[in-house]
Amino acid sequence: MPELPEVETVRRQLAESLAGARYSSVDQVEPAMLRDCTEQQLRVELPGRSIELVGRRGKYIVVTLGGEGFLTLHLGMTGQLLVDPKDAGAHTRFIFGLEAADGRPMRLEFRDTRKFGRLHFTSGGPAPRLAALGPDAWKGPWDAGYLADRLSGRTAPIKALLLDQRHLAGIGNIYADEILWWSELSPLRPGGTLSTAEVVRLAEEIPARLGEGVRLLGCSVSDFVDTAGKEGDFQNWLRAYAKQGQECSRCGGTLVRVIIAGRGTSYCPDCQH
Repeated sequence: MPELPEVETVRRQLAESLAGARYSSVDQVEPAMLRDCTEQQLRVELPGRSIELVGRRGKYIVVTLGGEGFLTLHLGMTGQLLVDPKDAGAHTRFIFGLEAADGRPMRLEFRDTRKFGRLHFTSGGPAPRLAALGPDAWKGPWDAGYLADRLSGRTAPIKALLLDQRHLAGIGNIYADEILWWSELSPLRPGGTLSTAEVVRLAEEIPARLGEGVRLLGCSVSDFVDTAGKEGDFQNWLRAYAKQGQECSRCGGTLVRVIIAGRGTSYCPDCQH
């Protein structure tokens, strides 16, 4: 599933390529992926609106439109946003025509094999579901004190708490495993058992690992590609995720796999405590 670094990579590219563009047509719609609007509303109300800002909240891309409109997009597990793709997509769910700032026609496709992605079209503000999100895990206004408050007294595993978007928005399965490996913390540890020093270390590693994912243009272990169809590079630097049975690059122990909050989790029991 695309997580914060992958979504940020797509956001940056969209912000550059679609700057000053205007929607000219809605050529294909997948109704099952729509939220907060109908197909008819999207087809009638989106054309003619200009793109004023391409932002992000956690794993969501938020496009601010002229006329107080907003498009909020979530890539789900297998979603891709492609600008002027050269190939024909077998799993294209949405096709938008745009007019670039220089007048040339453009094409934006939302492809999604499993159709778990979502597109919200709203007026006056982005999708209402964003109100439930915690601060952005990479750039949000939070610190070790905030994290300590969120973990205090919690008996749930720290991995499950990192995945809970109500605490911090943007962390998914891949980066949670990496964050905990670098923090030398077991994903099984109850959140409330972390010492002050451990919370500080965790608070440092969260933005560090996410920032590294952004720098490397995302992690392409499955379906993720950027808006030009290119893979990221973070998968070549993984230390824990999907490494079960392999040697730990820090201590030489063997990584194991457990299930936490329904998600496969890899860690080193010898050096993550």
